[in-house]
Amino acid sequence: MLNNIHIIKKLLFLLIVCPLLTFSQEVNFSALNVDSALSQGADSVIIHEEITLDLSEEGTLKTSVYRVVTVYNKAGLSDVKAYASYNNNSKVSKIEAVIYDLLGNEKQKIKKRDFKDVSAVSGGTLYADSRIMYLDYTATSYPYTVSFVSETESKTTAFLREWMPVSRYESGTQFSQFTVIHNPENILRSKSTHLEEYDVTVEETAVKTVWTARNITPISQEYNSPALDKRMPRVKCFFDTFYLEGVPGIAGNWKDFGKWMYDELVIDTQDLDAATIAQVQELVKDLPDEEAKARAIYQLVQDKVRYISVQVEIGGWKPMNASDVQRLSYGDCKALSSYTQSLLKAAGIKSYYTILYGDTGKESLETDVVAMQGNHAILGVQLGDSIKFLECTSQETPFGYMGLFTDDRDVLLVTEEGGKLARTTKYEQEDNLNKVSAKFILDAAGDLSGSISRTSEGIYYSARMQLDTKNDKDLKDYYYNTFDGIKNLSVSDISLQNDKLAINYKEDMNIEASGYASKINENFLIEVNPFALTRDAIPPRYVDRKSNFIILRGTVQKQEVEIALPQNFTVNSLPEDIEITEEFASYKATYKIKEGMLYYTRILKLNEGEYSVGVYNAYRDFYKNCVRLDGQKLLIEKK
Repeated sequence: MLNNIHIIKKLLFLLIVCPLLTFSQEVNFSALNVDSALSQGADSVIIHEEITLDLSEEGTLKTSVYRVVTVYNKAGLSDVKAYASYNNNSKVSKIEAVIYDLLGNEKQKIKKRDFKDVSAVSGGTLYADSRIMYLDYTATSYPYTVSFVSETESKTTAFLREWMPVSRYESGTQFSQFTVIHNPENILRSKSTHLEEYDVTVEETAVKTVWTARNITPISQEYNSPALDKRMPRVKCFFDTFYLEGVPGIAGNWKDFGKWMYDELVIDTQDLDAATIAQVQELVKDLPDEEAKARAIYQLVQDKVRYISVQVEIGGWKPMNASDVQRLSYGDCKALSSYTQSLLKAAGIKSYYTILYGDTGKESLETDVVAMQGNHAILGVQLGDSIKFLECTSQETPFGYMGLFTDDRDVLLVTEEGGKLARTTKYEQEDNLNKVSAKFILDAAGDLSGSISRTSEGIYYSARMQLDTKNDKDLKDYYYNTFDGIKNLSVSDISLQNDKLAINYKEDMNIEASGYASKINENFLIEVNPFALTRDAIPPRYVDRKSNFIILRGTVQKQEVEIALPQNFTVNSLPEDIEITEEFASYKATYKIKEGMLYYTRILKLNEGEYSVGVYNAYRDFYKNCVRLDGQKLLIEKK
């Protein structure tokens, strides 16, 4: 009797679910029938899209995609997305495409055997089992339309693709539907943003949820605007339980999720042998405190290992063994972070394997979505009441320094007690200093000579710390490009000082520049600031800008210039000192003449924050003023 009830329940479930797996056939493939509101100025338009994630079978994710896209130019090719990924724990059961001409007539049918099948990893990856099948089609004319179908099956349910009915700029969407099917015992959780601003509907039952979007017009990328996923509809789905290549996982809260990661992915890889542990203990035995010991161990790692990607073991999330890193002297971010943690543990220093998003846009983990997230691993070292984060993949990064790739974002500490949310190091405005000091002599021929010194701190340090790896020619070429406001520049006696303890990079050099000053009869016209902003620094103009603008990091850019004037010459008149203060930035310039010396100081500060679209024109005008004031010219007259 119980068996009959079970069969009846299963039949009812299939009756509810199966209709969702049949793709709509009522699609017009002619580009001429696309609504002009969607296609006007667009690179592409999604005519019809149906994506179904079926998790009704325990431990299995079946993904079905039906996608029809009209492409109007070469830029729109990235919206076709006619590909499917697979690995040793997943398969592509179906993949095909059809190409249609302008009128919707079928031109070419591409079967599974005709798709390119290649490795899905870069040349920097030592080993990975990820592969991708993709449509290799070269258009002979535009517009054309692509119909694409794929069906895949995976033993990993930890990563559910997010839904964005508009996934690129300059693309419109006529119809897009996203369906998630699941057992009622496994409750679907979701996070959605910006749905209410567009024509998006949601239908929900105990076993499925369907999101449908219609008639979304294209938007354009704008200077310093929020990322596309912060402006357009987006849905992310997750469950409290999941499978990672057959390994069951728990994600109800961050503590339990972090505990699962520690137990299943991290701890059993930290298998250093007795000889290595003894070596570490010998290295640190006479050092005065835990920070000194941690610094010595970090330096040991930097001297010994190099980064190389290794995407194996439970979906690329499980580090390779510490003993293998010790033996082979290489590893990826996971392996090197876990290896460094093993060495620190041998010295009695507590540290935390840390998951985060590595990117220059300061993307944080979504702390209200407990699920597999992140694309990078670092290490957090507990030193007293504070945590110093280490980038274990770099052989140049100083101890505790977080550059643009990892600074100021929410991360997950994986500890033996469970997961803990934390935030990486933030560099405040005054920390982010780029200071250029110049001492020049201007001679009676208008030639310039002297020295330039540049100091870089905070986020500016990351752009300098590899300068000492350049050869002499490349280094000189770098400065010719960097200081291109000085015509006929020649540099010599370059000195680089990389203070890894203070995280301060200083560059000193001597320079000569013939004909720097322009001759006007017996007088000269000079640009007082050879490091001036150019017109390229002015943000673009928009007739009708749509988005707010963001300054991701507060910074200070300071320039100090001293010029010894030729004998028997003086400045005709000095500009007035000026100071401009806006909510998003400030600018200050001062001028002084004393005993034949011209002194100029300029400070530009940018204030971190998100600013309303209504302030953008003022922001642009501010930069226009900066460029004008930076380009100030002075008349040097003969007495």
